[in-house]
Amino acid sequence: MDETKMEQTTAAVPQLSLWGILWMFTWPALWYLFLIYGLGQLFIPAGGTTPTWYFLFVLAVGTGAELIAGLVLLRREGYPLTLVGLRDRIRLYWPKGWKTWGLAVLLLILGIVLSMLMGPVSKALAGVPGFVPPAWWPAASNPTIQVESMSDVFPDINLRGNVLFLLAFFSIGLVGNIFGEGIYYRGYLLPRMHGVFGRWAWVANGVLFTLKHVYQRWLYPGILVGGLFFAFAAGPMGSLPLAMVFHWAGNFFLLLIMLTMAVFGIG
Repeated sequence: MDETKMEQTTAAVPQLSLWGILWMFTWPALWYLFLIYGLGQLFIPAGGTTPTWYFLFVLAVGTGAELIAGLVLLRREGYPLTLVGLRDRIRLYWPKGWKTWGLAVLLLILGIVLSMLMGPVSKALAGVPGFVPPAWWPAASNPTIQVESMSDVFPDINLRGNVLFLLAFFSIGLVGNIFGEGIYYRGYLLPRMHGVFGRWAWVANGVLFTLKHVYQRWLYPGILVGGLFFAFAAGPMGSLPLAMVFHWAGNFFLLLIMLTMAVFGIG
């Protein structure tokens, strides 16, 4: 999508006020806090860890709410929920030209490297009062737990031959986490933040996306790196699908490879 067309599309999009933007990032945080620290305490055993089924439930219901909210808000503005109807509004365009694709590949590699470098930083932050994860927090996003195999990540699941679990994890992650957050934060919200933040809307989007994850604040360093890269892909580069690929690669690619190997007994 060329820059002139992108600016014209953004200019035609209704803009949110600062308070409206802040609320749009606040309500999902409150929703997750309720699911995890409120409702979740009914199902997390004392002295134990979060059951995998509840971990997947939170992922599905939490990101599902964001996906539904994004689609409902777009529909209320009069856009049909079709690929043609939403293409310009949420920038459903792949990069064009080898230079843009080359930049995309470089950014993906850089993002992965920076995210890996943030691992020790997150681990150090997880030891700071106010940022220490609860003992029951899942190992998949708990830097205080040493993970040596997929059995450490999903201790209550018999992974060997469990293709159904593999498909469920893949589907919930893709539909909820990638599509849900992508459409809501970078498809709907990002184009509506230019009235307040101008050309730096993508930076504000990445920072607010990070702060929204207050329920797992010990991961702020890595989330900030990802949030900025995702917003840059969807904003200045004008490609929501590219942002979703960045998000999927950062959140699920390595985990899915390891999970697939565990399920099929490879390695």
